[in-house]
Amino acid sequence: MSGRGALLIVLCLSLLATTGTVAASERKRLIVLGIDGMDPVLLREFMDSGIMPNFAKLAARGGLMPLGTSTPPQSPVAWSNFITGMNPGGHGLFDFIALDRDTLLPYLSSARVEKPGLEPLAIGRWRVPLASERTVLLRDGTAFWELLEDAGVETTMFRIPANYPPVPTHSGRAISGMGTPDLRGSPGTFSYYTDAPTAKAGKVAGGVIERVAVKQGTVRAVLEGPPNPFLEGAPAATLAFEAHLDVSNPVALIRIGDERVLLNVGEWSDWIEVRFELLPGLVSVPGMVRLFLRQTTPDFGLYISPVNIDPRDPAQPIATPAQYAFELAEAVGPFYTQEMPEDTKALSAQVLSPRDFLVQSGLVLNERRALLQHELRRFREQRGRALLFFYFSSVDQRHHMLARHLDLEHPFHRADTPTDLAQAMRTTYQEMDEILGWVLEELDQDTSLIVMSDHGFAPFRRQAHLNTWLERQGYLSLKPSARARREKFDWLRGIDWSRTRAFAIGLNSLYLNVRGRERYGIVEPDRRRELAREIADALHRWQDPKTGERVVTRAVTREEVYHGPHVERAPDLVVGYGPGYRASWATTMGKAPAGLIEDNLEEWSGDHCMDSRAVPGVLLSDRPLRASEADLRDLSVSILTYFEVSAPPQMTGRSVF
Repeated sequence: MSGRGALLIVLCLSLLATTGTVAASERKRLIVLGIDGMDPVLLREFMDSGIMPNFAKLAARGGLMPLGTSTPPQSPVAWSNFITGMNPGGHGLFDFIALDRDTLLPYLSSARVEKPGLEPLAIGRWRVPLASERTVLLRDGTAFWELLEDAGVETTMFRIPANYPPVPTHSGRAISGMGTPDLRGSPGTFSYYTDAPTAKAGKVAGGVIERVAVKQGTVRAVLEGPPNPFLEGAPAATLAFEAHLDVSNPVALIRIGDERVLLNVGEWSDWIEVRFELLPGLVSVPGMVRLFLRQTTPDFGLYISPVNIDPRDPAQPIATPAQYAFELAEAVGPFYTQEMPEDTKALSAQVLSPRDFLVQSGLVLNERRALLQHELRRFREQRGRALLFFYFSSVDQRHHMLARHLDLEHPFHRADTPTDLAQAMRTTYQEMDEILGWVLEELDQDTSLIVMSDHGFAPFRRQAHLNTWLERQGYLSLKPSARARREKFDWLRGIDWSRTRAFAIGLNSLYLNVRGRERYGIVEPDRRRELAREIADALHRWQDPKTGERVVTRAVTREEVYHGPHVERAPDLVVGYGPGYRASWATTMGKAPAGLIEDNLEEWSGDHCMDSRAVPGVLLSDRPLRASEADLRDLSVSILTYFEVSAPPQMTGRSVF
């Protein structure tokens, strides 16, 4: 063979190799399973016991490591770190609850409803809106999947938290998760109807308990829906329903809207369409509910889920493109659309028992299974570069509510805990392992997998009243009227601002009352950092007299942990509680109760809003993990790197691959 012929063969082989590389690059695909709250300690324990073979297989193939979470380790903050590749100083979310420094009133940090600029036209008691409200996502920064789409990667983002309303996509699809309201505009408001003489009617956290009467075997009541903007004062629209009881059997026939549902005691209904009339015969709003007949004797008890936005006919923007929600419902049936669908609030109110809660959580998980299988089929058919992100909430929500059953040291633990409740988290992790097995079957030479969680978990045994601590340390003062009736004053009401230098609201946030910044500020701006450091040092010396343990293990100033354009909006101190401790429910609402620390006797018995170093998440992949440590911001950069997309300068993470 001549030298010229040999050279031609070499060139041809080189061209084929290059062409093959390009083709492989064009087929590159990635699946990301986001399992909220999966804990590295529990995961390792269950893997070592042999009940999670698929996780063990994945860890052996690529690696398993703790994944650093956000400061503070709250879900909207953590997921925003992952979404934007920035710390809170960059994306602007610091706590579930944010504070308006001018009014000293709290607001939801992740989204805001903006009222229309035009006042409605008044006609008697009727109102004609001339413009619509709109919901605005308050998280700043570019979502990593926007960068992927710009580079030609087709993306599917299934219920990633802190993405409501969903970021518009031009070539992908997304449906919103955490942050999505129910039809009332709340995070989820259940309704419970009972004639039990001991039941206290009225609003409870996350729900409403209605007293009803059983007359001649029939219960008549109404279900509240969305506010009616066509009426003065926007009262809630309502839908009447009836429950007809069978005196000889534990069963009820429920007539609601156009539906007729026969339920046995202890049975859950499928999704039921409901429609609330705003203008009779002209304007109505669709929604959907699930019913649970708790009992018929000796007392009547009927639970109705929060009125969910119907994905078949969404009353709010929950998907992009808008038809994506309809497509999912057409493929697998209607499904929960409210932000965190496991009804933790109904369990806390003892409307659902722990077992009832597990069954309801199982309904959510069954829907997710069907939706994942549908998305995997769609993903399998895609030919170009593609990303599928799919989110599971079951581990997080069950761990919050069932931790006391497996925590022998929890003050609300009972020695006679039934085995199924004590083993609930073990079972939940096994269910995640089964789901991972389905995904592993999808992997090939062009497809990789990442499994991640935004944080882990710790016990929540004792709740700390931070405002009371500030009061006793001389940093906060209450008005005399508030000292006598402390529990009546929430959301910072009752504080004597002329004598208050520091206060707390939210789960991990401590603010200083700075002159020229807060409405009634007294702390000179040039003393702010010095005072913040002083309080942080004092917090580190706070010990629980009952246990001798440190209540706060890491209090940091905002300048120590944040950088970016939103640092000035951050709380002055981020309070990281030690394992076993968390801010009290009163603290989150800006209260200052009489006590300093008390046992947590709530169903919500596990948590992660503590010292971020104590609750890392997990990271697994089928690709070798080259980094020795990583956090959520590294992961978003890693996904971009996988698709050979450059991360912008504001994303400061490094690839783990």
